[in-house]
Order: sequence, then structure tokens, then C-alpha cells
Amino acid sequence: MADDTEYRQIVYRLLPGSREKARRLAALAGACRFVWNAMLDQQEQLVAAARLAGADRLPGVSFFTLGKAFIQLRRITPWLQEMPCAPVRYALRYQADAWQRYFREEGGRPKFKRRGNDSVTLPQDIRIRDGKLHVPKIGPMTLRRRGGNPYPDGKPVRAVIRQVNGKWYATVCYRVASVERPDDGTVTGIDMNAGQVATSDGEIMPAPDTGRLEARCKRLQRRMSRQKKGSRRREHIRRRHARAMRRMAMKRRNWQHHVSRKLAGGTVVVEDLNTRGMTRSAKGTVGEPGTGVRQKAGLNRAILATGWSDLRAMLAYKAPRLVAVNAAQTSQTCAECGTVDAASRPSQATFKCVACGHADHADLNAARNIRRRGQARLHGEGALPSGTPMIRETDRRLAA
Repeated sequence: MADDTEYRQIVYRLLPGSREKARRLAALAGACRFVWNAMLDQQEQLVAAARLAGADRLPGVSFFTLGKAFIQLRRITPWLQEMPCAPVRYALRYQADAWQRYFREEGGRPKFKRRGNDSVTLPQDIRIRDGKLHVPKIGPMTLRRRGGNPYPDGKPVRAVIRQVNGKWYATVCYRVASVERPDDGTVTGIDMNAGQVATSDGEIMPAPDTGRLEARCKRLQRRMSRQKKGSRRREHIRRRHARAMRRMAMKRRNWQHHVSRKLAGGTVVVEDLNTRGMTRSAKGTVGEPGTGVRQKAGLNRAILATGWSDLRAMLAYKAPRLVAVNAAQTSQTCAECGTVDAASRPSQATFKCVACGHADHADLNAARNIRRRGQARLHGEGALPSGTPMIRETDRRLAA
């Protein structure tokens, strides 16, 4: 990406306009799912054969090798030849990336896709005219969004069409000119906790209350478990459960946008957290079972529901500068005298320094420590003796 351009994604409601177009769009999404599953089955067999033979290395998987196999599959599948080639083949890029993450032990093994919530990616030559997106071999479809397109001068470079709860949505990626973010000169440290965000300015912003929606989801799950699999009644309840889950997700995402917009006036300092490690299951193994499994599972759900990674990503493109600092001992350090002692945390929400007696909310005290570490980095301090930086920084003003 050039220094003077950025990429922005806008979600639209996609209206096919006719039953025939909706049917053909569903067929295109089904073709992407079919190709994914067929290529995944082929790769599973190759990996199993290599392991059975005792090979030192597993067969490599790349978009190029999967693309060659796709061409062979397309030649022997007549109905697949009627589908646009580029969108169907591009589904294999996601699979190749998933295999690479699996081989690097950065993610789980790719899984087979089932019917429902399908998606199609238009990787190139995106045509949008008069508020309509042209889908290859199907035709134009209306894009609808409250407020319209916020980037009328942006160039669309990619579009992802996804079906959610029976409705179609299109996420269009635009290449737009970079805009300088005004900096008000403030430096704000934020402590991201389960269900809330605390700032160094003394403010605690709790996540939205989704208790009623969560109770509805549990109730629908119990009802769905009593229905016969494959029945219409079970499918009806499943759709209601999916709608409730989406309402919760949209409510939390709206909160993240409001919080990030409020904090994005100046430099924002966050903790460099390892969310994957923090939300790892505690159930252990059969021989060595874990302890407090249910409590840890509840904490994991609360952390993931808060959406630390999404909030940090929003701050990265909204704030003029984002600094991520080491999170070690920020909650055990006194923001007044700097004493580090675990005894200063008598409870989850209380901090009382054993050295100077300073008392404060634990999250607010941690946010002040995070801000201080960010300020040290901005003034050229806090580097390791070897010269390796302790933090990662995103600063759009230094791009040039």
C-alpha cells in the first residue's frame, strides 16, 4: 500500500432484485463451498498419505497448487464451468492461507464448510454504477446503506458477498486517499478488561448489557436441542437463535466504534495482549484434568465478547498514533510511587499500595501505568539494551 492511500471496508445490504438472481447468487456461493470441500478432501488425503509413509515434510499447499487442482476439477464438472471462474477459485486462497497457518502452528486445521452463511469474494474488476454492484454472470444488484457511500471518490478493489440469516450483505473494500488525523496533543492510556475499558483520565466505559439477549439465546438453544434434527421447527428456532446472536454482535461492535471514536483524539496507549493465550481452555487432559474449568470458560467468554482485538484495530485507523506497550505488572504497580507488589491488589477492582497507601480503582491505576509507559516510549526511553523495541507503534504521521 502506498503511503498516500488507505483501504476502508463498507458493509452494504445487497438486494438481488429478483428471485432468479437470488437463486443464481446462492448457486455461486454453493459452488465456492463445493470447491472448498473438494480441495480440502484432496489435501487431507495427501497429508494422511505422507504421514503414513513417514515423510519428513508434509506436502506443500499454496494458492498456485490448489489453483491447478481446481482447473482439473472444473474440466470434469460441467455445472462448475457455468460459474464465473475467478470468484470460485479465490475461495482456495483462503484455504491456502489456512493451511499455512496450520503448518506454522498459528491456527487450527482447515475445516469443511456446511450449507448456510455462505460467501463469495470478487477479487478484482469491481464494477459499481448507480449504487449497483455487478456480479459476474449474474448481473447488477442494488447496494443499500443508511447514509450511502462515505467514500464516493474511492476506488473499489474487492467485494465479499456473504449470506447472514437468509439475507445478503456485501463488504466492499475501497482504496482512498489518506487523511491526516488531527492530534490534540493528549496521551491516553487504556486498560482493556473483561466487559469494560478504563482510561488514564479516570473514566470507566462498560460494555453494553446483553443479559436479556444471552438469556434468549440459552432458551432457544434448549428448545432447539429438543427438536428433531432436519425438521422445519428446528430450523425455525435455529434462525431465531442466529438473529439473537447477530443482535448481540452488532450491539457490541457499535459500542466499540463509540469508544474508539471517543478516545481517538490523540495518542492512545494500549497493552500488547496475547488474547489467544489468555483465552486458552483450562480443562487440561484426561490424565491431568484442569481446575476451575467452568470459571475459566466464563472468563474466556467475557474477554472474547469485549473484543479487544477489534477495538485495537479501530483505534489503529482512527487515532493519529497507537502505541502498544508491555502489559507485565501494570496492574500490580502503584501509579504514584512505582512500587510493584501483588499484595497491593486485595481484590479484583481494588488497588491499595502497600508502600505509600495510594488507593484507586485497579483498572484506573493500571491505565495510568500504561500511559506512563507509552510516554516513556514517545520520549525515547524504555528500549532494551540490545536495541530491540519493547513495544509496537502505529503512527500515520511518520509514514512519509
